[in-house]
Amino acid sequence: MTRIASVVALVVIGMMLAALSASAEPSLLGFSGLLETPTAETLGKSDYNFGINSTEAQDWDDYSYYVNFGLSDGLEAGIMLWRPDQGALNTESFRRGGDETFLHIKKSLVLEGAGNPDVAVGVFDLTDEVETTVYGVATWAQGRSVGTFEGRDLHFLNLHAGFAAGQLQDVFIGAELLFGTRVRIMGEWLDGSVNVGARFRPLADINVDVGLLDGDDFALNVSYDKAL
Repeated sequence: MTRIASVVALVVIGMMLAALSASAEPSLLGFSGLLETPTAETLGKSDYNFGINSTEAQDWDDYSYYVNFGLSDGLEAGIMLWRPDQGALNTESFRRGGDETFLHIKKSLVLEGAGNPDVAVGVFDLTDEVETTVYGVATWAQGRSVGTFEGRDLHFLNLHAGFAAGQLQDVFIGAELLFGTRVRIMGEWLDGSVNVGARFRPLADINVDVGLLDGDDFALNVSYDKAL
């Protein structure tokens, strides 16, 4: 089975499984986001998640552990331990060193007025282990309502756009399609690469992302997400 066929199969399975929550799920870099890009979502106060992922899951050439906490409403922080296969390092990747530990923090901002997007700013690699990244991102909820979660309407389409300087560079954009409350299909563009994938929840509090990065590498992200 090809990598693309594997991703499609997992997406179909995900659509038949339990409902996806609308909390702030972790990206491959730990912070709340899509596959590799941040969104304006943040963990709520006292919420937390932890997990493991790989951006080359077909060979498991690299993997990361991470944990994130909601320090207060709209403020999340976390740590990611990056563990690459030393014999298979991609020197073109921002993850170009050996074992690294990355700290990050993200804060949502409130914009007054109806129709304004959600906005957040963040810093990844706070201690400059490889290269500190500063970013800002906005999220727009569009289209018809497809359900509610904790009193908040979910919309068919979420659009994301932002700018980063550091390991992530320049403008990035992303989009999510929500098919009811069961599954999200994700796409994003950053650093000249296009990533696509899906996010679903096979068990209570267990979140699973599958994706194809730049049309080549198969990514897998599994986390335990707890909203208190």
